[in-house]
Amino acid sequence: MRTRSGVAGFFAGWSIACLAVSLGVAAPSAASGKESLKIGVVDFRQVAIGSKAGKAAKARLEKLAEKLQKEMKAEQAKLLARQKELDKALPQLTVAEREDRTASLERDGATFQRLIEDKTEELKQAETESIQGLASRFDGILKAYAAEKGFSVILEAQHPGLLYFDKRLDLGAELIKRFDRTSK
Repeated sequence: MRTRSGVAGFFAGWSIACLAVSLGVAAPSAASGKESLKIGVVDFRQVAIGSKAGKAAKARLEKLAEKLQKEMKAEQAKLLARQKELDKALPQLTVAEREDRTASLERDGATFQRLIEDKTEELKQAETESIQGLASRFDGILKAYAAEKGFSVILEAQHPGLLYFDKRLDLGAELIKRFDRTSK
């Protein structure tokens, strides 16, 4: 009998202790008027791509890429034409002329390769500048939105440390609307 009441007493005491601790934790926040923690999640990439400013930036980058690609194709065509010329002329050329023309073509090929690298870097730089411009505009909108709606924390959805979030926390659609309003 004593064992039973001892076990029951332990559980009763444990329950009261747990209740006291939980009330002790909850009471100060309720007494101080603090609200619960409000967390949101946003995918910056989704907002950037979905916004009018992001779509305009994407269109500019696509035009630039198309322009650079046309330049590269023109240079490549010139290089291929020179290669065909050399292939046709090889039988009539002396050894010295062959070596000279082959070396010249190889130098032009290396120059073409550097040109490709430069144009690729130019496109990457334009993309980086575009993203930075969108991000700086987005930052102000996000901070104003968070303050207005009372968010304590807003996390980036694509951040490697975020393993799961409830889709109801996603603020992307609302932030796209606000981003578009400021882009007018």
